[in-house]
Amino acid sequence: MRRALFFCVLLLAFYTVLGRAHAEQENAPIKATLCELAEQPEKYAGKMVAVHASEMGKGFWIEDFTNKACSSWAQVIVVYPDQVKPAPGFDLLRDDAFNKFFEEVRKGKNVEATYEGRFDVAYVWRNHKRIDVGSDKGYGKKHRYGARIVLRRISDVVSRPRYSK
Repeated sequence: MRRALFFCVLLLAFYTVLGRAHAEQENAPIKATLCELAEQPEKYAGKMVAVHASEMGKGFWIEDFTNKACSSWAQVIVVYPDQVKPAPGFDLLRDDAFNKFFEEVRKGKNVEATYEGRFDVAYVWRNHKRIDVGSDKGYGKKHRYGARIVLRRISDVVSRPRYSK
């Protein structure tokens, strides 16, 4: 009887660990570039993504390091989870990387980082035509942005001086 009970407890522990690992894997962000998000928005819509970007003083500029011509594009806004209704089911991680990012921005530096969050898309531009993808009208003031990243975390923060002419 003790062996059977021990086996059941061991099996339960194994399935608990396996379930957690599977949940963490499903929540792991997909690394993508802006070009990939715009060219295949349906593939990333509603999923957690990680995108490398720079804060350029007038907002976020998401870089595309693939060195290839992109057939589509979308303006992307980054928003906090508490700005989204209904709530996305996760909170913003305000850790050392988050604090470093905003400290460097306040100093007037060009700050690069990886932005991790849920990708929502309403429309993209392809061949000078707007292609509606989602049911939303767009994001931000006057629905100006075709896509958004609901921010969960900032990481890989690197800052450089801003050069002016």
